Amino acid sequence: MFDPMDVRLARYDDLEAIEEVAYWACAEAIGEMVPDAVVATEISQRFRRAVLSEHLLSHRMLVGINPSGHIELVALVDDAQDHTVLTTVVAPAHPSQNPDGAPLVEKLRSMGWVDALSSSVALGNTPHERFHETAGFAPGEVIVDRIDGHDVFRREWWLEPALSAAG
Repeated sequence: MFDPMDVRLARYDDLEAIEEVAYWACAEAIGEMVPDAVVATEISQRFRRAVLSEHLLSHRMLVGINPSGHIELVALVDDAQDHTVLTTVVAPAHPSQNPDGAPLVEKLRSMGWVDALSSSVALGNTPHERFHETAGFAPGEVIVDRIDGHDVFRREWWLEPALSAAG
C-alpha cells in the first residue's frame, strides 16, 4: 500500500522532527549490519545540524508529510557535475505503509531540477527501495562505503532526466 504524501520545502521548525526521522531511518537501514557507533557516525556525516541548516537556507531540503501531518521523508538536494544527487531517508509511520515517491520527483522537477537524479539506498532497506521504485527510479550499481572501519553496502538508484518541452 502506498500512502499519499505532500512534499514541500523544509522549514526551520521542522529541524527537530527531521533529525528524529534521520536517526530512526538510518538506524533501520544499517543498524543490523554495523554497530551503533557506526550508525551515529553515518548520521553525523550526512545529517548533522550544520548540513541540515545549510540545505535549509539554500532551499535544498524537502520534506514529505503524510496525511496525519508527520514527516516521513527527508531529501537533501545537491548538484553533481552531470546529475542531481539526493540524500534521502524514508521513515513510514507504520511498517505496512510505504510513502509514494512520485510527489518528490514532481516537486523536484517543478523547482527546476530536471537533470538525471541519483540516490543511494542501503541494500535490503525495503521501504526505501520501494519508495524509489514508486518514483520511477531504476536500481543501478552497488557501492561500498567504509564507515568507521565497517563496510556499508548501498545501491545507487537512478532516474532519467526530465523531458523538455522543446524535445
